[in-house]
Amino acid sequence: MNVLYTLFIQDSKKVIKEELFNFLSPVALAFLIMSDGVSTQYGLTICTDGYTLKDVVLLINILNIRYDLDCTIHYSRGLPRINIKANSMDKLRKIVNPHIISFSAYKLRKGKRNVNF
Repeated sequence: MNVLYTLFIQDSKKVIKEELFNFLSPVALAFLIMSDGVSTQYGLTICTDGYTLKDVVLLINILNIRYDLDCTIHYSRGLPRINIKANSMDKLRKIVNPHIISFSAYKLRKGKRNVNF
């Protein structure tokens, strides 16, 4: 079975495991942003709706410790999501920009799609 799969799925449920710390490379973080990231006026939201609060807290800790990103939890329809604050966006861009495909580059911009860096 794929190692990455086992870090995110257990008993057919989405999970975050502590071992993800060792595998959340800049490429993996870029993929997470391209698939589940949403640009906001206040930074970037990662839609973690399918995870428990405990898993979201663990992922925030990984992002904070591994990449020194300032993250908070906010709720959408009662489900926890990760907000990477605006003060960490320059740092985040430096980490993932080389790995972001052009189609998804707007997710790293402030606000709407037509706003430049």
